[in-house]
Amino acid sequence: MPDHRLIVARGFRIAGLGLGAPSLLATIGFGIGAFMAAAHPPDPKPEYLDVQTYGLVGLLSNAATGVGGVLSFVNALAGWVFGLLAALALAAALFCGLLYLVGRGLKASAGWARIVGVLLMALLSLNALLAFAIVRGPARLVDAALLAALAYVLWALVWRFGKPIASGPPAD
Repeated sequence: MPDHRLIVARGFRIAGLGLGAPSLLATIGFGIGAFMAAAHPPDPKPEYLDVQTYGLVGLLSNAATGVGGVLSFVNALAGWVFGLLAALALAAALFCGLLYLVGRGLKASAGWARIVGVLLMALLSLNALLAFAIVRGPARLVDAALLAALAYVLWALVWRFGKPIASGPPAD
C-alpha cells in the first residue's frame, strides 16, 4: 500500500529542486546583466559641434552623439529590466526553497509542513480554477490534469495525512 504522505513529500522536493535551480541561475544571470548595464553611466553633457564651422564632420559628430545618447538610454532601461527580472527570479527561487522545505517537513511528519502545504495547494488550486475558466482548447486538458494533481495533494494532506500507516502484517 503506498504511503501518500511520502509521495506528496517527494513531489514537493522534486518541484522545489526542479524549479529552484533554474530560478537561482536566472537570478544570478539577470543580476550580472543588471550590474553590467549599470556599470557605465551616461556622459553628463554631450558636446555638439557647430555645423557651419565644421561642415560634414560636425554633422556626423552630432549625429553620433545623438545616437550615443539614445543607446545610453536603452542601456539604462535594460539595466532596470534586468534588475526587475532578477528580483522576480529571486522571488521564484525563494518560493521553490519553501516548496523543498515543506517536502522535507512532510517527510518528517511535521505539522507546520502540512499546514503550509495545504495553504500553498489551496492557493495554487484557486489559480488553476481561474485558469480553467479562461483557457480554451487543449490547454484545458493540461489544466484539468494539474487540477487533478492538486486535488490529490490536498486529499493526501488533509484527509490522509493523520492516519497512521500500518507497518507489517495486520495483527490478529
